[in-house]
Amino acid sequence: MKSSTSSLQITVMISVLSGMLLFSIASSSYNAYHIHIANAKKGQHGSKYTTPDNTTNTANSETSSQTQQQQPSIPGTIELSAKELPSGYRWINATNGIINPTMNITVGNSKVIHIQNPTDSKHQLVIDDPKGNLLATSGDIVSGSSSQFSFKPGITGIFEYHCIYHPTTMKGVIQVAATS
Repeated sequence: MKSSTSSLQITVMISVLSGMLLFSIASSSYNAYHIHIANAKKGQHGSKYTTPDNTTNTANSETSSQTQQQQPSIPGTIELSAKELPSGYRWINATNGIINPTMNITVGNSKVIHIQNPTDSKHQLVIDDPKGNLLATSGDIVSGSSSQFSFKPGITGIFEYHCIYHPTTMKGVIQVAATS
């Protein structure tokens, strides 16, 4: 009986360690898709993001900054804010009040997306390609903070954006047009 209890303990311990290792690998893979966050106030920029080798390289993205305080508006940026409505959380265009707005960007041009979070919930805006591959993310935006990042699409088309925590209500599209 003591031998079977000892074997069971070893089996459980190996299972727990295997689970921890698997979680660590999955977490590292997920983090590889996240954009390196840098402090724009110091003039630093994140590294270029490209899709993994096994997917189509559809866009590049640069991160400008993410902080835990409100940031001033930058001219030419897309200004979004999280908002809680009776029907759930939504992205709101902070300039004109449009809910889950369509963003228009020209291929090859970088567009800064600035997001404020005055709600009591954490949000994270992610941009996916048509195949569902992650192209860019704001990183977590906790209550009372803001984030900004730059998205530079490499091809024309329609991309989706959403909050990873509220994907059914905080979602919209980005239309990428050819340069004139």
